[in-house]
This record gives sequence, structure tokens and C-alpha cells, in this order.
Amino acid sequence: MKFDDFISLMLVMLLLTLFIFTFIKLSRKLRKGGGSLTTFMLGTTDAFYNRDKKKAADEIVEQKADKKLNEQDSGEIKDSK
Repeated sequence: MKFDDFISLMLVMLLLTLFIFTFIKLSRKLRKGGGSLTTFMLGTTDAFYNRDKKKAADEIVEQKADKKLNEQDSGEIKDSK
């Protein structure tokens, strides 16, 4: 093996190592500690919270509407905010 061939081989190995290192570094940075499973779990958790919040808001609206109807039926009209 000639010296020139050895230098070319080492240069290719160095470039390949740098490419792989850079790829791994970027992929870890993009994931920020979690993979697609983490993203899926965060999304479903958010969906559950939004569904629960919507149910709670609907119940509050229904309670206020029932209270308002009861006040109107009994003749007690109040300005409630």
C-alpha cells in the first residue's frame, strides 16, 4: 500500500466519521430526548385534557342556563356576570 493510498483512505474514514457524528448529533437535537412515541403520548394527553376541559365548560354552561331558567320561572331576574 502506498503512502498516498493510505492518506486517501484515512481522509475518507475521517469524513465518514464526521458525517455519521453530525447526523447522530442533529437527530438527537431534533428529538430533544424523545422519539415519535413521546410525541404521540404528549398529543393524546393533550387531547384528553382538551376533551375534559370541553366537558367541564359544557357542564358549567348548562348549570348557568338552568339557574337562569329557574330564576326566570320564579320571577327573580338578576343581572349575573
